[in-house]
Amino acid sequence: MLKKMLPALLSLCPIAADAGAWARDEGTLFIAAGGNFLLSDGAELPVHYDPTVYAEYGLTQRVTLGLDVYTADKGRIASAFGFAAVPVGSITGANRAMVSLGYGYRLNPDTTTEALMRLGISLGRGVDHGWIAADLSATVGMLDTVWRPKADFTYGHIWSDRWATTAQLQTGIGYYDDEYVKLSPTIIYAYSDRIKINLGAVKALSGDGGSALKLETWLTF
Repeated sequence: MLKKMLPALLSLCPIAADAGAWARDEGTLFIAAGGNFLLSDGAELPVHYDPTVYAEYGLTQRVTLGLDVYTADKGRIASAFGFAAVPVGSITGANRAMVSLGYGYRLNPDTTTEALMRLGISLGRGVDHGWIAADLSATVGMLDTVWRPKADFTYGHIWSDRWATTAQLQTGIGYYDDEYVKLSPTIIYAYSDRIKINLGAVKALSGDGGSALKLETWLTF
């Protein structure tokens, strides 16, 4: 069961914002959508409602295509990326690595749009009943030419055929060059092989220190 669950769990959809270290199976479509709710008083940056839609498709055994759409910075910024990701080295070993290249657009707070490019590398390792992963990326605007890095670090544990948990540290630099750090624990319930419900929380360790609950639905076809 671990081998069946890992491909769906390890990509960590919207939070990771890239293909993750595990390639999507050929011909498989993965869609995730969700956001935050029940925000704490005064929660604006770096935790807000942050709705996200994320998709991956296994074009071949070694090529994963994806779409990443999300808002940030108190909903004042919206971004949409298309990306391609390919594995580096083995796709069957315990240690995995993927590199990705994305291109998209950002709607800025002043309503202008700007083309973006994103480079990423994801590292992962399967461990007893779970996994550890690091997802690193950097985005550059074609107008402001500013590189903004992002790094997420995740530990996941599979407790049974239906239940898993993750703990994730999210770090990066926002649109206004503000550094952010967030901690996000999550419970994942596998309703079926195709549907998983992700319920958790997110707590800012920077900015206004706000917090929220989060809910995501993961679908695999």
